[in-house]
Amino acid sequence: MRLPHSILLSLLMAARPTAAQSPTGTFGWHLGGGIEAVRFGHVAVSQAVPGVPAEVRPTPRPALHLTVGRAMGHWRVDLETGWAGGYLEAGNDVLAVQDKGAQVARYRLGLAIARRVATTGSGTIELALMPTLDLWSVDGDGRVRAGAEGQMVLRVPLGAVELVNRLSAGLSGNPIQAEDLGDVSDLRGLRALSVGIGLRFPI
Repeated sequence: MRLPHSILLSLLMAARPTAAQSPTGTFGWHLGGGIEAVRFGHVAVSQAVPGVPAEVRPTPRPALHLTVGRAMGHWRVDLETGWAGGYLEAGNDVLAVQDKGAQVARYRLGLAIARRVATTGSGTIELALMPTLDLWSVDGDGRVRAGAEGQMVLRVPLGAVELVNRLSAGLSGNPIQAEDLGDVSDLRGLRALSVGIGLRFPI
């Protein structure tokens, strides 16, 4: 059975909006910023109190970041700077104590390379890898540590801007040295988990 030309034309016209909603590559520069909640794994076990070992870690803290980047189709590259101020804490399964006598702040520089992997409604999901270079200020002593962070990013358009949600896991060098704590064991790299939200603006 042959369809009349008018029906074929109507079907083609109706298909165009659907095609317009399918994911397409985007290109251009953007600025962004956001805030995250960061938690760290312990970096050492203190034996300062005999028989009562305590795990030592940077305290959980908010972290701020600013980014500038460029989207190239399904790929994105971002240069990121960040800051996260806080202290050290030591504890076990029963008690945790924060040492607020010394600042332990992190200043970050990272380069993220992201790839769009899926869409959900009007949003897109990306996976990113970001090599990092952190300057830790430990009671005024600057210590540079390299690392890497993996990210899962959900981007949702809000008019001319995008809402950016991200979940991150990272590993970097230990900013704490044995002489900071005295009698220590189990020195290890710094593991971090974070969840954050931000905005991205085209430029």
